[in-house]
Amino acid sequence: MNFVEESLRQNLFWLRIMKEHALFIRLGLPCDREGLIVEARDLEELFGELLEKARNLINPSPDIMRQFNSKVIDALNRIIAFKTDILNELITCRLGGSNFPLLIDHIRREAIRFRMILIRLQNDIELLPAQEALQEEIFWLRIMGDHAHFIAHLLDPSERNFVSQALDFAERFETLRLQARDLESVEAPKTFENWLLPENFLGQPVPQSIGVGLPNSFVTPRLRFFNSQVKDAVKEIRNFKQSGLNLVKNCTVLSIIPPLLADHILREAEMALQDLSIVEQRLKVSDCALN
Repeated sequence: MNFVEESLRQNLFWLRIMKEHALFIRLGLPCDREGLIVEARDLEELFGELLEKARNLINPSPDIMRQFNSKVIDALNRIIAFKTDILNELITCRLGGSNFPLLIDHIRREAIRFRMILIRLQNDIELLPAQEALQEEIFWLRIMGDHAHFIAHLLDPSERNFVSQALDFAERFETLRLQARDLESVEAPKTFENWLLPENFLGQPVPQSIGVGLPNSFVTPRLRFFNSQVKDAVKEIRNFKQSGLNLVKNCTVLSIIPPLLADHILREAEMALQDLSIVEQRLKVSDCALN
């Protein structure tokens, strides 16, 4: 994987997403929480500035790219902390407004993942193909399932057919996500074992018994086929989102979905397809290496 190309791909996509997250949070805050509104606006401006800088990075050297990634990580630290504060106030009933707790958790997960991607790039950390595939699949399946739930809840209840379609997508993605979890423990048992470690274990010496008798993550025909199933499901919800965006823009569906939000989740489906296609190629290369 080319460090500079992948850094730019991730930044050019996710910086815009982070900017819009700050906007969506701000629009959903109660008008009497001026401090939170100002912080959201500041974050929107910060990520907008970083996005413009990323767009102006023409053939940057690896050193310049690392410096830029470092600045983005600092910004992500700030927006993750902000989203955490918002979520904590929501789930303890100290904040009103129209932001669903699951929405804030959803966009915090995206920020955490973006930060980890940059950290891995900065430190030349690569996942094994099966590990990467399962991680991408589990992440995007949950994101797409969340989107389906959000669509169902933001459509007018009278739009029974569209609500039903959205809920069907949500159920389908949840079933696929659970299947991905099953495959993870089958084909990446060390990943499952690491999940059982305490959260503050990172950086400590690994006890001798951890990993004993467990293989490294490995690729099977079922995993390759599963990745194609996930891609097919994402293509279907991508098409559903595209139709929804057109309906919202033309005011031919009753909802409280802003056009920008409809476009936002459509772009995320397109990014999911990009990531899953990259995974597909890595799984094929891995398969060739084994044969």
